[in-house]
Amino acid sequence: MTTPFERQLQRLRSDLLRLGALVESALQLAYDALIERNFRSAEQLIQREQEIDRSAAVLNREAIAFLASQAPLAQNFRFLVMLSHLCRDLERIGDYALEIGTAAQMLLRYPPSPYLEDIRVMFQRSQLLLSAALSALADLDREGGLALATCDDAVDADYQRLYERLCASLHPQESVELRLILLLVIRNLERIGDYATAIGRRVAFIVQGEVS
Repeated sequence: MTTPFERQLQRLRSDLLRLGALVESALQLAYDALIERNFRSAEQLIQREQEIDRSAAVLNREAIAFLASQAPLAQNFRFLVMLSHLCRDLERIGDYALEIGTAAQMLLRYPPSPYLEDIRVMFQRSQLLLSAALSALADLDREGGLALATCDDAVDADYQRLYERLCASLHPQESVELRLILLLVIRNLERIGDYATAIGRRVAFIVQGEVS
C-alpha cells in the first residue's frame, strides 16, 4: 500500500509529464503554423501557451508547498528541488513555440521561402530532442538524459548553417524582413534544443546527484 507521501509525489510527477505533453503539443502547433502555413494552428498556440503558463505556476506552487511540509530523502528530494527548474524549462520552450507561431503568421504575407525545407529539418530535430527529454524524464533515464547533448549538437550545426545562409547577401527582390523573421525562428529552435538538453541534465541529477 502506498503512503500519502508517495501518492502526492506520484501526482506531482504525473502533472509534470502532463505539462511536458502540453509543451510538446504547442511545438507541434508551431510546426504546423510555420511549415504547413496553417493560420488556425498559430491562433491555437496562444490558448495553449496560456494553459502551459497556468499549469506550470500551479505545479511550481504545489511542489514548493510539498517540499516545505515534508522531509524527503535522496532522489525524491532532488526531484522536488529540480521540479521548479523543470517547470521553467518547459515553460520557456512553450514561449519559444509561441514566438515561432507569431513569426509564422508574419510569414504568411510572403510566398513559401526556399529556406523552409532546411528549417523543417531543424524543427523536426528539435521536436525529437524534446520528445527524448520527456522520455528520459518519465523513465528517470540518466544515460538517456545525458545523451541529449550529442543530439543537440546536430541542432546547433543546423542553426550555424542556416544563420550563415540567412546573413549572406540578399537575392534580387528578396525581403530583409523575411530574412529577419527566419533568423528569429531558427534562434528559437536552437534555444528549444538547449532547454531540452537542460532537462536531460536535470534528469541525470535527479537520478544520481551529479551530471557526469
